[in-house]
Amino acid sequence: MGCLNLESLNHDVLHQICLWAGEKPHHPKNGADLISSPLDSLSRTSRRLRDISMAVLFRKITVNGDWTLAIKRLEEMGKKSAVSNYVRSFKFNLDFLIDENEDPPPEELIYMLSTFLSSAKRLQKLWLAIPGLYTEAFASHFENVKLVLPDIKTLIVGPYCHFALSICPNVRSILVNGRAWRRKRRFEIALPNRCRALLNAARNASKLVHLGLYEWYIVETLEDVLEAVPGIRSLSLGGEQYEDKLPDLLTVMSRFTNLQYLALDEAMYIKLGDQPTTPGGTSAPEPHCKVDRDLREVGNQCIDPVYCKIVEMVTRSCKCLKVIRIGTSARAEIKRHSDGRFVEVAWYFEGNHDMIDYP
Repeated sequence: MGCLNLESLNHDVLHQICLWAGEKPHHPKNGADLISSPLDSLSRTSRRLRDISMAVLFRKITVNGDWTLAIKRLEEMGKKSAVSNYVRSFKFNLDFLIDENEDPPPEELIYMLSTFLSSAKRLQKLWLAIPGLYTEAFASHFENVKLVLPDIKTLIVGPYCHFALSICPNVRSILVNGRAWRRKRRFEIALPNRCRALLNAARNASKLVHLGLYEWYIVETLEDVLEAVPGIRSLSLGGEQYEDKLPDLLTVMSRFTNLQYLALDEAMYIKLGDQPTTPGGTSAPEPHCKVDRDLREVGNQCIDPVYCKIVEMVTRSCKCLKVIRIGTSARAEIKRHSDGRFVEVAWYFEGNHDMIDYP
């Protein structure tokens, strides 16, 4: 049997090979080539493979590091016209730790970033994280050049990068950049509350469906969310810090009249009141809500009564909820009558069900 020649394979098979190669882990060091990845190496074997791989090769681009490294990356991207033609997801993550002697961002960097963004006509997901003391420089430039990104649907922002909402008029999903969102710098002490600044900007996001936060959750925090986006349909409350008890938080959650999807943190961080919240607690009561007994064990995992208690409490307060996530793996789908009355809960765990977040 002769050797297999990749050129003999049809277009669809080669496209699947490129997709597979594009999923292989790639961790370039600072200053490394923009696309020195397994897929890039494969794409250089023939012109046909290069053409097929372009859309996969450039669909996700990351720029990180400091000002100098960011300029180098943007310069490299400017030399490859295919980047702006194919990129769907762009991560500009310069949220590095600064000190009082840190130089402000060069004007060249801000200009290069706005130029690239304006040329990326297929861009749908933007991650923007910049040291908080210098976000105003980027915001002012974007406003001066009238930068608008109408195709952005998902926006992930760092602290004080809420100005990005003004250039993404059709954004549907807004998230913060995880643990880095709560990291405080002593030189930012004079800046306004980062969560409230983001929520104020979100008031004008007319097509917003999903909001993902990373906060210390008290009733006041949820009141701010309710005031800013009362019609939100999907809400994720991460952050490992639920300072107030769940019954108190639910007094606010119950007033989100369109809320269909709710993602909570791990059960160990949620205070139920007098009930233990760590999975495995033996004194947690059996849930009053009806649970499909055939689904009490899914994937050889028993559903802890604490999970059931959380879902019971939330379901009673939030009448429109369809899905509740607890932590990174547990998902409860709420089944109701057409008049909204509760019927049952179907439980799923990671590995047994599609865990992709709504929307």
